[in-house]
Amino acid sequence: MAAMVNMSNLLNGKDSRWLQLEVCREYQRNKCSRPDTECKFAHPPANVEVQNGRVTACYDSIKFFEQHPTPSRVN
Repeated sequence: MAAMVNMSNLLNGKDSRWLQLEVCREYQRNKCSRPDTECKFAHPPANVEVQNGRVTACYDSIKFFEQHPTPSRVN
């Protein structure tokens, strides 16, 4: 039954797990030497809540970065 509920959430667009990003552990210790544009992990501002080492990204921000990639994020 749980699998059906999860599949239902996915189909209805209510499952936001794919929007979760892992927060840089070094950044959390104020020791990350990379700029946030070059680190593959999230560098959230202080006002963003971190839960279990992850933050939930705004869909619009992901959409923006797909349309305007920085040179370090281009494959």
